[in-house]
Formats: sequence, C-alpha cells, structure tokens
Amino acid sequence: MFDLLKGRGRSVFASRDAVIYLFNIFRFLGLNPPPQCRFLYFFYGSIITLFAVLLSPFIFNVGWIRDRHILSIMEILNCLQAALNVIGVPIKSITLALSLGRLRSAEPLLMKLDARYTDPEDVARIRGCAITGNRIVFGYIISYMMYETLTVVSALMGGHAPLTLWIPYVDWHRSAREYWLQVSFDAAMLFFLLFHQILNDSYPAVYIYIIRTQVQLLTNRVRRLGTGGSSRDDAYHELQDCIITHQEILNLVGVVEPIISATMFVQFFIAAAILGTTMINIFIFADFATRIASVTYLFCVLLQTSPTCYYATHLQSDCERLSMSIFHSNWLAQGKRFNQMLIYFLHRSQADIPFFALKLVPINLATSVSIAKFSFTLYTFIQKMGVGKNLKQ
Repeated sequence: MFDLLKGRGRSVFASRDAVIYLFNIFRFLGLNPPPQCRFLYFFYGSIITLFAVLLSPFIFNVGWIRDRHILSIMEILNCLQAALNVIGVPIKSITLALSLGRLRSAEPLLMKLDARYTDPEDVARIRGCAITGNRIVFGYIISYMMYETLTVVSALMGGHAPLTLWIPYVDWHRSAREYWLQVSFDAAMLFFLLFHQILNDSYPAVYIYIIRTQVQLLTNRVRRLGTGGSSRDDAYHELQDCIITHQEILNLVGVVEPIISATMFVQFFIAAAILGTTMINIFIFADFATRIASVTYLFCVLLQTSPTCYYATHLQSDCERLSMSIFHSNWLAQGKRFNQMLIYFLHRSQADIPFFALKLVPINLATSVSIAKFSFTLYTFIQKMGVGKNLKQ
C-alpha cells in the first residue's frame, strides 16, 4: 500500500486512483462494506458509528463538565478544544456517509476524462494526480495520529486523563485501575474519531485537486489546437471534444460541490472558536508537555480548512489559464467555423468554478486567513482583559 505513495506497484495510473486511501478509510470506519462477512462488518461499523459519531458530542462534554470543579484550567481547556471540534463530527460524518454513492458516481466521469489523454506529458500529470491525492490523505493521517500520541503521552506524564471522557460509574481519580480504563477509553475514542476527521477534512482537498488536474490537462489540450500539422476538420472536431470535456468537468464539480459545501460550512463555523481556545491554552495555561500537544492540535485544526481553501483558490487561477490558453492555439490558421465555435468556448470557459460553503461563504484562502485573524483577535482581547491572570490566581 505504501508503494502507491511512491508511484510504484503499477504501470498505469488513473485520476480515480487518487481516492484509494479515502475509500480504504471508509472501509476501515465501517462505511463501505466488503462483499464478504457483511453481517460482522455491519456490527463493527455500527459500534464505531454509535460511539465515535452519534454519541461523541455527549461523551466528550459530560465528562469535563461533571469534573470541572476538580480539573485545572489547563485540563478543562484540553477537553474543551477537543469537544468543540467534536460538535461538528455527526453532521459532517453523516453527510459524507450518505454521499458515498454520489462520490462513487464520479469515477465513471474520471475514466471518460482520462481516456482522452495519451501523450506522455498528460499521462505523467494523471500519474502525479493519483500519487498526490493519496499523499494528501497520508499527510492528514500522520498529523492527526501525531496529535493523539502527544495528547496521550502528555497526559500520562502529567498524571491526568487525556480527555476525561464520560464513562458511567468510573472516576479516574479513585484508583489506578479506573485511571488506566479512562486512558484506554479516551485513546480508543480519539483514535476512531480522528479517522472520521481525516476522512471529513481530506476528501475536499483531494477532489478539488483532481478537478484542478483535469482543468490543467484541458488547458494544455486547448493550447495545442490546430498545431502539429492537423487539418482544419481535425482541429474543429478536437475543439468540439474540448467543449464536451469542459462540460464533463463541470458535471464532476456538480457531483462533489454540494457535499463539500455542507461539510465545509460546519468546519468554518466552529474553526474560529477552536483556534481561539487552543491559543489561549498554549500561551496562558498549558505546561510544556501539554503545550506541545496543543501546538500539534492547532496545526491539525488549520489542516481542516487550509488545504481545501488553497486548492480551491488555485482552481480559480487554473480556470483563468484555461480561457487564456485559447489565444495560444493556432486559431489564426483555422476557418470561420472553427473561430465561431472558439468564441462560444471562450465565453463558456471564462466562468469560474467557485466553491461556496452552503452557498454563503467562499471557500478560498481569504476565508481561511479571515478565520485565523478572528482567532488571534479573540486571543488578544482575552489577554488584554487579563482573564488568564485572574483564573491562574
């Protein structure tokens, strides 16, 4: 499986190979049943979904609220920053699980789009797309698992529970047995919850990257129109096929955009509060070990929106290059029929491919930076008010 990250193990790559890691995580989380052992798989998936998705907001909040009188401010903020993130998990995970068939329906479109490209340069770009898509997911896995490791290790070093999740009739302060039961439950819940987060946060970046690759391939194809000694009829038919390809790319956007729109809105809504809470913990209350874990968590929170916003912003630049590539084709040597259709394509290609969170918030780097700036403003306001000093005293 790791050979895929290095581009080994197969001679032919396709754009749909970029989502192999994504659908492997779907299967690991019990959302994508295999042909065999379906009953056991559904039982396994139901247990994970019940605890890591449906009950997680309740479990993550009851524990620290119950013990808030005996927990330190640092421990409360550790629990709160995780609890804020968990609030959006049921909405995002359920939306994504219900949209699994819709995401699968994008694969035939990608196969049709890839079939048009046989030049070595285009094949190499498709290969790079397949490898990069899985590397994006793997990067999320490494980052989120690093956060879990540091959270558990820092809790063990400090002698407290990682997240103080609610377990009926268990108080980890009473005995060593209950303490280790609490640590084990916290670690297991966090592990499966983080894999749900990996799925929810990485799939928009992967699919937008795939769309970017298809737009770039079409741009190079349009730039080559009328070159290489092709006849006017061949150039005209090639232009027709470019228009069809562009429409199929828009159809691909129509498949994934509603899903991305819903999940990204939830993420934008809670990201500012999470970032503000985490920065307050890092700079005011946390000890050294907890500060390292919280910095890693801060990086993971930024990962939830930044890569998607980055690729969405660059997709707009790719769309601009597509319309400009028309002027680099050999249109002067073609006939009136070709140029009339070229004008039509120029008009169509000038439309951007914008992504919006619930049709309200643009998904781009400007939005991501605005959320980060709001979080810094919130932290600065609390620091100026001296809230941290008062609570420490």
